[in-house]
Amino acid sequence: MYKMVQASAPQPYLVRQAMKRFEFDDGSSSKFWEIEQDGCDVHVRYGKIGTAGQAQTKTHADATKAGTAMEKLVREKTGKGYVEAGAGMPVVSAAPASIAPEGAGLLAGPQRQLSVQAELADPADLPPVLVNPPWLAAARPAHAVLTLAPLALPEREQWQPGCRAAWLALDDDFAKQLDAARSDPLALAWLSGFRDSPQREQIAALLGGADSDRLIALAREHRSIPTRYMLDGRGIANLPAPLGLALWNALGCDDVSNPGYAVARFGLDALPSVVTLCRASPYGALGLALPFGAVVLAQPMARSFASKNRWARENAREWLLAHPEHAACGLICVAVGKTCPARAHAIVTLRMLAHEGQCALLLEVAARYPQADVAAALADLLDPYQLFPAKPSAFPGFWQPAGWRRPLLAHNGKALPDSAIEQLGCMLRFPSDDGVYAGIADVKKACTAQSLADFAWDIFLAWVGAGGPPKEGWGMGALGLIGNDDSARKLTPYLRGWPGESQHQRAVAGLDVLAAIGSDTALTLLNGIAQKVKFKALQDRAREKIAQIADARGLGVEELEDRLAPDLGLDDDGTLLLDFGPRQFRVGFDEALKPFVRDGAKLRLADLPKPNKADHKDLSAAAVERFKALKKDARTIATQQVRRLEAAMCAQRRWSMEVFGQCLAGHPLVRHLVQRLVWGVYGSEANLLACFRVAVDGGWTDAADAPFALPEGDGLRIGIVHALDVAAADAAAFGQLFADYELVQPFAQIGRDVYMASAADLAAGSFERWVGVVVPSGRVLALENQGWRRGRAWDGGAIWNVNKPLGGGRAAQLDLSPGLMANNPEEFAEQRLGRLIVGATDRHGEVPVAASLATLDAIAISELIRDMGRLHS
Repeated sequence: MYKMVQASAPQPYLVRQAMKRFEFDDGSSSKFWEIEQDGCDVHVRYGKIGTAGQAQTKTHADATKAGTAMEKLVREKTGKGYVEAGAGMPVVSAAPASIAPEGAGLLAGPQRQLSVQAELADPADLPPVLVNPPWLAAARPAHAVLTLAPLALPEREQWQPGCRAAWLALDDDFAKQLDAARSDPLALAWLSGFRDSPQREQIAALLGGADSDRLIALAREHRSIPTRYMLDGRGIANLPAPLGLALWNALGCDDVSNPGYAVARFGLDALPSVVTLCRASPYGALGLALPFGAVVLAQPMARSFASKNRWARENAREWLLAHPEHAACGLICVAVGKTCPARAHAIVTLRMLAHEGQCALLLEVAARYPQADVAAALADLLDPYQLFPAKPSAFPGFWQPAGWRRPLLAHNGKALPDSAIEQLGCMLRFPSDDGVYAGIADVKKACTAQSLADFAWDIFLAWVGAGGPPKEGWGMGALGLIGNDDSARKLTPYLRGWPGESQHQRAVAGLDVLAAIGSDTALTLLNGIAQKVKFKALQDRAREKIAQIADARGLGVEELEDRLAPDLGLDDDGTLLLDFGPRQFRVGFDEALKPFVRDGAKLRLADLPKPNKADHKDLSAAAVERFKALKKDARTIATQQVRRLEAAMCAQRRWSMEVFGQCLAGHPLVRHLVQRLVWGVYGSEANLLACFRVAVDGGWTDAADAPFALPEGDGLRIGIVHALDVAAADAAAFGQLFADYELVQPFAQIGRDVYMASAADLAAGSFERWVGVVVPSGRVLALENQGWRRGRAWDGGAIWNVNKPLGGGRAAQLDLSPGLMANNPEEFAEQRLGRLIVGATDRHGEVPVAASLATLDAIAISELIRDMGRLHS
C-alpha cells in the first residue's frame, strides 16, 4: 500500500496521496488540473476538460520536499481560480524514520487516525470564507482620498475612582514644608525645584506679581544649568495663580518630578502641557493624559498605540477605550485621508476600537460629516473580513496537513477538503494585532470544537518538532484560536518545562495562548503557573497576565480567582452520575477534592468498577472516560482551591453574601471544601458576630447542628474563621460535629497551632530568633504553598530573599544566604536564614525598610511564626 522512499535524511512522514482534481471554467475555456504524490514523486496531468491531457512527473530529494512542492502547486492553482472538483483520501505512513520527542504522541496509540476516513465536504457545505476567501478576490475599488478636518467635541475630565486623590496626596514632611512656605516666597521657590539656582531670588520676587513671561524665561535659564535640580510639580502647582499654571503649561510637564500632582490640581487647565508632551514622544505623558478626553490627543495616542513599545501600547489603549468618541473625532479624518504614517496609525487604532465594541459609535461619528462617502469609506476600513495582510507569508516547512486530523463539519460530519484546510491555515497565520480574523469565528461555528482542537494540536506538535521557530509562532497560537480545554491541559506541561530548556520567551508566548483560550479551565491552569512554578520569571509574567485579565473584567485578582474554579460538569448538588446502563454510580469528593464513587447501595468503592458483559458497552465506556478526565481535572484544581481558601483564612478575607452563595457555598465543586470548614458572619466593623457551617443539603447550621439564622444588620460579610477567633467551646462543638459526620478538614482550622510574638521580637522590631539557622533549599521553596514568593532576581539570577504579601501594600521578608538561583532554585542545597522583617513593599514586592511588628495583627503574627516553625522543624 505504501511506497517506501530511501531519503538522504530522516523524515517525519512518508506520504502517498491519491489524485486530486481541480477545474477552471471562466465561460470561454474549461480546463482541468490533476496532481498526485507518490513518495518522492509528484505527478501532474492537465488539459481541456474532456481530453486525456498531458502528464508530467517531477522527482524530489525526499517525501517531505515532495509534499511541500505539491502543497505549493495546489496553492498556485487555487489562487488562479481553480476549484477542487474531487479529492482522494490522503494516506500517511505510520512508519516514521525519526520524530522529535515532543511530537511522538502524534503517531502513537490507537486513537491517532492517520488516514482520513470521513467523506470530504463539498464547497456548498463550507463557510463562504473557506470557498471564496477575500484575500484571493480581486482588490476592491479604492475610495477617493478625502481631505477633512477633525470633528469638534468638548473636552472633558473623567477620573477613575480614587485616582485624583492619590495623585494629590502629599507626604507629611512635604505638606508641612508647603504650609510654612505659603508666606515665604523663597521657600516656595525652593519647593518648586529652584533650589541652588542663581535665579531663585529673582523668581521669589516675581511670585507676588503677574509677570508670567519673566518667570517662564527664568525657569528656562534654570533648566540650562547642567547640575540643576529637577523642577517639582507639587511646588509649581502651589505657586500663586495664574503664575503656576502659566509656568506649568510653558514647560510642557517634561523633566518635572511629581507631574501627577500638578495635573490633578489644575485639571483640564493642565491639558496644553499634557498635549505638548504626548506629541513630543510616543511614550511621554500617556498616563497623565488618561483623565482627559480631548480630540487633540487622538493622533498622539494612535501613534503610541501603533508603536512596538508594549508600555506605550497598553497606556494608549487604555486612553482610547476610555475616550472612544474623542478618538473617533480626531482619527476618522486621518484614516480616510492621504497615505502617510499617521493614516496607518489611525486605521490600526479605529480597527481596535471596532473590535472592542465601538463600531456603531465610529460609524455614527463618521455620519456627522456632510460628505456621504465618509461613512462608506470608514465601513470598508472596518470590514472585519478585509483585515488580512496584503502579502501573506508562505507556509513553513512543517505545514504538512495531509498527515493531520481534519476538522469536521458539525452538521454532517464531513471533513474539510485540502483547499479549505489551506484557507484555514492562512487565517491562522494572520496577525492578531487588530483582533482575531472574523473568518475564524465562521469556521468555529461550522466545525466541531473537538476536531478543530485536534487539528490545532497537530499543528502545534509539528511546530515543536521543527524546533518551534519564533517567527512561526502561529503554530502554537492556533491553540488559542481553535483549541479547547484539552488543548490547555496538554500545553501547560510544555510551558512549565520550557524555561529549563532556555525557552523562556516561548513559555511566555504560551501564557498568551492560555489566556486566548480563555475558558475557566485554561485560566485556572494559567493561575496555577502564577501561583507556583519552578521559574520565577515565568511566574511573574503569569501573574501579570492574570492581573490584566482581572482588570479587563473589572475585578481584583482574588475576585477573579473566586470565579475561576471550573464546575467540571457536576450537578448542582456537587455530584455526578456515571451510567453503565444496568448499574449506576454516583461521584463525590473528599477533603482534598479527590473524586470517589458510591454504588447503588451508597457504599463507597475503592475505584470505579470495570464494565462487565451485562453493562451497556457505549454507556459504560463513556462513563469510564468521563471519570478519568474528572480525576485528571480535579488533581489540577484541588491544590489551587485548598491553598486559596487557607490563604483567605490567614489574610482574613471576607466575601459578600452574594459571592459566597454563588462562588463558594453554591459552587458544584468548591462546595465540597466549604462544607468542611467553620465560617463566620462579620459585621461592618469586621467583628465576628457568629459561626456556622454549611451542611450537605446547602443549609446553614450552628455548632449544635441546629438551623442557623443570619444575624440582623447591613453590610454583613462571610469569612473563614481563624482558630484565634473561635471560642474554645465553639471549636470543640464544631470539631465534634465534623467527627460525627466523618468530615475531614481540607487544612488545619479547628485546633490550628497558634503563636504569639515574644517580648524580644517586639522590642527588636523584627524576628531575630531564626537568624543563622540552616535549612534545606527545598523547604524554602515549599513556603510557596503558604503564599510566600521568591524575591527579586538580581544580576546573575541570584534571589536573596522570599516574601509573603500581608495586604495593604505590606509584606514579610526573609533574607537568605547564599540565595536561590532564578533558573535553578536548588543549585545550593542549603540556605542560612537571616532576619524576618515586615514593612511596606516597593515596586518589586520587597521590603526595603523594616516596620514595627506591632503594626501586625495577632493572626498575621501567628501565621508567620507557624510558617517559620514548619520551615526549620
